[in-house]
Amino acid sequence: MPKIVYPDAGENLEEELSEASRQRLDALGGLEAHYGRPESHEAYLRRIGDARAILLGWDLPAEVMLAAPALELVVFTGIGAARFVDLPRAAARGITVCNTPGYSDNTVAEHALALLLAAARHVPRLDAELRAGRWNQSSMGMELRGRRLGIVGFGGIGQRFAALARAVGMEVVAWTRNPDPERARAAGVEFVSLDRLLAECDAVSLHLAGTPETEGIIDAAAIARMKPEALFVNTARGELVDEAALVEALREGRIRAAGIDVYREEPLPASHPFLGLDNVVLSPHVAYNTPEAAVALHDIAVECLVRYFAGDPIHVVAAPA
Repeated sequence: MPKIVYPDAGENLEEELSEASRQRLDALGGLEAHYGRPESHEAYLRRIGDARAILLGWDLPAEVMLAAPALELVVFTGIGAARFVDLPRAAARGITVCNTPGYSDNTVAEHALALLLAAARHVPRLDAELRAGRWNQSSMGMELRGRRLGIVGFGGIGQRFAALARAVGMEVVAWTRNPDPERARAAGVEFVSLDRLLAECDAVSLHLAGTPETEGIIDAAAIARMKPEALFVNTARGELVDEAALVEALREGRIRAAGIDVYREEPLPASHPFLGLDNVVLSPHVAYNTPEAAVALHDIAVECLVRYFAGDPIHVVAAPA
């Protein structure tokens, strides 16, 4: 039986493992879990020991990965594994790395909708004013029905958000790096150029992976193309956006409002200018965080383990040459 270790499990792991996943892990020989992030590389290596496979919640330092004597599989419990694991060095070392796509499609899409609605109707500001004793009925909200939503990136989250937006009466267009017409028809959207999306849409929502190719895709020029009444939502990655340009546009009223869950620096510094803007709705990178998504995350991770040891690996993001 392969030794499988979770060297940095979260404190809620027991609640996040479904009965089906427990049974599958037992069939593989069980899971050795250590809670919390290791305090040092030495502690990390002691936790991994002679494990052939690990589930990974956070980062795996290259020094630890290369020194783990029997490690051959890393299953990252999330997406964007390249931010947490040195994928080229893993492949060169003979280690397969998998991730867990799709676990948060619905929960992130719902959070994006919550941010969009809150930004459109000034919910945080009105709540704060009411708690401070001010009865402000002068702020006009923005009705979303009949408005055009532009989705930048059309993977699982973007597709689910499109369905939710259509349910409230929005027209949806999307930009994707893979604009397959059949895919557009199946999803009921029109694929358009990014310039057209930015110029024509009443709301823009980001659902792209953070990669060197997508970093800064929403720069000052892109923000300048947006409508003055546009709403902007980012539940994807902070590095997709020129935050300084976004702050300036929001402060000057060149776009209406924004809802943001992800940032270039996390946790968000207390001095960040987003915190001084009343037309920005903020949340602390929690769009993925629901019990349902956590269970789905670990179901997919366990499936990766089972399929790998059955000789049929899935969701591979790095593999030995």
